[in-house]
Amino acid sequence: MNKFQIIFILLGFIFVSSCNIEDNKTGENIRFSVDNNYILKNNIPYLIKGVVYVPGYPGYLPWEIEKSTLLPAELKYNIFTDIANIKAMGANTIRFWGAPKYCYEALKKVGDLYFIQTIWIKGDEADFQNTAFKETTKAYIREVIDRIYAVFDTNSPPLIAYLIGNELSESSILSTDAKHPEINKYIGNYIKTDSNSTATEAFIAEMADYTKSYEFETYNHVSLVSYANDIRTVDIIDTPFLDFISQNCYSYAVPYYRPNTALGSNSGTIFQGWIEELKSKHPNKPLLITETGLSVSPNANHIGSPNFGYGGNTELEQTIGLLQNINDINTSALPTAGVCIHEYLDAWWKFELEDSYSQDPNDIEEWFGIVKLINTNGSYTIEFRNSYNAIKNTWKLK
Repeated sequence: MNKFQIIFILLGFIFVSSCNIEDNKTGENIRFSVDNNYILKNNIPYLIKGVVYVPGYPGYLPWEIEKSTLLPAELKYNIFTDIANIKAMGANTIRFWGAPKYCYEALKKVGDLYFIQTIWIKGDEADFQNTAFKETTKAYIREVIDRIYAVFDTNSPPLIAYLIGNELSESSILSTDAKHPEINKYIGNYIKTDSNSTATEAFIAEMADYTKSYEFETYNHVSLVSYANDIRTVDIIDTPFLDFISQNCYSYAVPYYRPNTALGSNSGTIFQGWIEELKSKHPNKPLLITETGLSVSPNANHIGSPNFGYGGNTELEQTIGLLQNINDINTSALPTAGVCIHEYLDAWWKFELEDSYSQDPNDIEEWFGIVKLINTNGSYTIEFRNSYNAIKNTWKLK
């Protein structure tokens, strides 16, 4: 870290602490609810303009720093700057993964941002109904909730919702359901399914109900809950018993997995058609697109517009594609609750610590960022891709 960064941190902390009362009024007397189409903030539709954020800088693994309360000054500087940059691009929401306590502290200091909290559930567990696994998951839920409220201890946090799991694997869903045909419903304090549910759906319902119950019993607050599904498992798992429907949607995935999808009624893309099909499944529930994005990994087949590819996109195509995705979502004939862009920062960390120090040109998952990392003699800085600025221009105009 250079001297300028250190001075910036010190001055920034002094400035934002003097603004905390003003900036953090967003956490006071705010309640999120839903109607048939939207997430509501104090009964007014709140269209999500979100960005997925994982503080995975080289040398740091998200699942290791998540519990840390003593992060290095340079990493804290990076997190604070990232969150400020996300706000500057016109986003109103951050979707957190593996967030250490400092992420919430930085969000609080930056102010005027809300967040969606991912509850990470081991997606390839062979049996989600295993008693020990459920207890471990509940312990993690408590840990995440406690971490949030350790920062927002006097006011309710600017928290929109918890996502109870993300893209559970198809094989694990099927194996759980096959092992427990006798489990066909769940009835809890806040969540109730019908009697045609699967064992995996009952598991999600139980974890969602536990989240609401623990948060209320411990902190006298109840947040919204959802589950982030995706196109590969949309026919074997469904969660209309949660507060809203969440789907991770990628334009390149639709023609691959659902080639017969009708084209969108407005833009004519298959991606918009898929959005409209998803919403039509549950017309009385809001649909939030919890991920959409495009990878610019160099070593992948080049597809190009209109659906682009899983990797192999140029930075210009990433920009064009993401703007098209946002437009497809916003102009859908059936209304949506918004979108979270996947993701802010390139994910070098995907394969353990040693891999985190370099970006693999063959690993498509490491190149989804609208911001890239620059290595200068072992010091890491960021550089905005064109997509960051293009989305900023779009979101700032609305």
